[in-house]
Amino acid sequence: MEFLRPFRKKYLFYLLGIIAPLLFFVIFGGRSPMQIYHLKEERDKIRIANARLREENQKLAEQIQRMKHNKKEVEKMAREELGLVKKGEVIYQFEK
Repeated sequence: MEFLRPFRKKYLFYLLGIIAPLLFFVIFGGRSPMQIYHLKEERDKIRIANARLREENQKLAEQIQRMKHNKKEVEKMAREELGLVKKGEVIYQFEK
């Protein structure tokens, strides 16, 4: 049995030499758990951004419909957002 000891160490060394690179590749390689985790995080962030954009698009679509059917809404937006005035109108601005 004493003569098998060097062989066991040798085979153990070879086994570790094979397993270590495989384990490294599994953890950090192509479809590694780390990469999958990061991809899932990125997917979740994109889904949240998409939901926000869908909500914003819905609000803008509603605003467009209001503007199509209500000329006063268009006038209100022109005054508030663009600072436009009617012909002959005088605007007074006061310092705050």
